[in-house]
Amino acid sequence: MRKLLVDAVDEEGNPTGKKEEAILCDAICHLVDVGIIDSDEGGLFFQRQLEYIQAQSYDVLYPDMKGRSTFSLNTEGGEGINQITYRSYDKRGDAVVVAGKATDLPRGDISGKEYTIDVQTIGNAYGYSRQELAAAKLTGMPLDARKAEATRRGYEEKINKIIWFGESEYKLNGLFGGPAGYPWSTIGNDPVAAPGTGSAIAWDGGDKTTDEAIADITGALARMYDSTKMIHRPNKILMSVAKYQWLINTPRNELNDTSCMKWLISNNEFITSMDQIVPINELKGVFGVTPGETTGDKEGFVVLEDSPDNLRIREPFPYIHLPVQLKGLEFEINCYGRFAGLEIIRPAAISFHHGI
Repeated sequence: MRKLLVDAVDEEGNPTGKKEEAILCDAICHLVDVGIIDSDEGGLFFQRQLEYIQAQSYDVLYPDMKGRSTFSLNTEGGEGINQITYRSYDKRGDAVVVAGKATDLPRGDISGKEYTIDVQTIGNAYGYSRQELAAAKLTGMPLDARKAEATRRGYEEKINKIIWFGESEYKLNGLFGGPAGYPWSTIGNDPVAAPGTGSAIAWDGGDKTTDEAIADITGALARMYDSTKMIHRPNKILMSVAKYQWLINTPRNELNDTSCMKWLISNNEFITSMDQIVPINELKGVFGVTPGETTGDKEGFVVLEDSPDNLRIREPFPYIHLPVQLKGLEFEINCYGRFAGLEIIRPAAISFHHGI
């Protein structure tokens, strides 16, 4: 690392006639010292280009991938952690009337089982050739930021897939998959009720009335609240984009134009805003007798009490760009993060409902 005096520029990139101090990082200093980059000024140009490009890659949003925005994120642990051990809880013990000298009082602990999940390194890379760097410096044109953005998107696509479906091979849990015997496999999964007339239980194309479709949701919300003795108060519903659109666009009945969605949020104590019903691309066709499979009833919805006390994403070391290095005739930037999947602490705060 070393300091340079360079020409200062204003916010629009115009010279101010003054000098300012700049710091050349160790990786760039090395490339200059061994003659790969011709000068400190050339090194500083490359360094600033990378700083700008990397900042842009962090700022990009991915609205089509909702795994991160759906659940809470926990980044505790750090880069060196290899495993995370946690307890998955079910219910509290009961209290009883006891004699004054009793010694066999029932334990009031929360019943729980201990699980260990692995923390995996997920990484990729991008790079620029020496010719690209030389051309950018000569013309004053910036390096192509799309390489870094594509690399970041690749990382986020992998993270998003793990959040929903896990990766049993690497002991990573998701909402619909992961290692056998882990909490995701204990989440309640029930078919919706049969229609009053007919047998087809699907919302659209089936025998159900709109009121029966709404009752599928309100019933699922009420059952979670009741079955957990009011411990878990549902506050979010997840479903496929198609079913979300059906709720928005389908009138409750022929007498008025109030949609099923509007009627639901106006008449339910748990779900009172459209923001609490989330359309998820990945939920299309993943419901059935066994969630996550592509056979069975295929469409369904998830009811949950969204809270970091119930489930959360574990990313002990968020995505970073490592210092640039020369590899052959290309300047390569490796990127990686450390990820541990979705930690499901209280499965009773989640329920699956299929057949819609």
